[in-house]
Amino acid sequence: MGFDETLRHVRRAVAGDRASLTLAVTNANKAWLASRHPDLRAFLDTAELVVAESSTVWAARRLGLRGVEPVWGVELMGRLLTEASARGWSVFLLGARPEVVERLRTRISERWPGARVVGARDGFFGPDEADAVREQVVGSDADLLIVAMGSPRQERFIASLPRDAAPRVRIGVGGSFDVHAGLKRDAPGWVRGSGFEWLYRALQSPRLFRRYLVVNPWFVLRVVRQRLGRSGARTP
Repeated sequence: MGFDETLRHVRRAVAGDRASLTLAVTNANKAWLASRHPDLRAFLDTAELVVAESSTVWAARRLGLRGVEPVWGVELMGRLLTEASARGWSVFLLGARPEVVERLRTRISERWPGARVVGARDGFFGPDEADAVREQVVGSDADLLIVAMGSPRQERFIASLPRDAAPRVRIGVGGSFDVHAGLKRDAPGWVRGSGFEWLYRALQSPRLFRRYLVVNPWFVLRVVRQRLGRSGARTP
């Protein structure tokens, strides 16, 4: 499933063909976190639509799975905002630091003027505020909820929302707010699909190197073990 099919599902959800659509973006880090957080794994197992970034596409191809196309989270957020602007969808932004989400709100009004931002707040709230935030999000009656609080926190929040209420489409986008707010740069086209998007991100945020030094070898080893397991199972 690529961008076009993903957007078709989103359009149908906003049009009211279903109560809500949860959209999950997967990559090596999400897989690593899911192996340690059962609730995140359950979220990925039950999300109506799961798309794959480059590392997940690489794994799928090594395991002989066909038809898995890359859908990068940062670009997907941009395409969703383009759809929102063209179709007049309402959007709720939740996550990042206060100054980031406000800057993003301003950038959306400039770049995607047709997108109606009906709510925006930072992701720095405690458990005692969670109910009020949920009420604010649901009460906004937004077509699209975009959450940037990092995994697994953003997925936990999305999972806590009623399935039969607004927002009609819910997606977690990690650090994409910083990119679309103009504070960081997304990986250029020549980097995407190369397998080195992680290096590009780490060069912008050196603190990520420690994460990648743990996650990337774990992910590759996990794929290799699964591939060898499948090969052994096919051996007569």
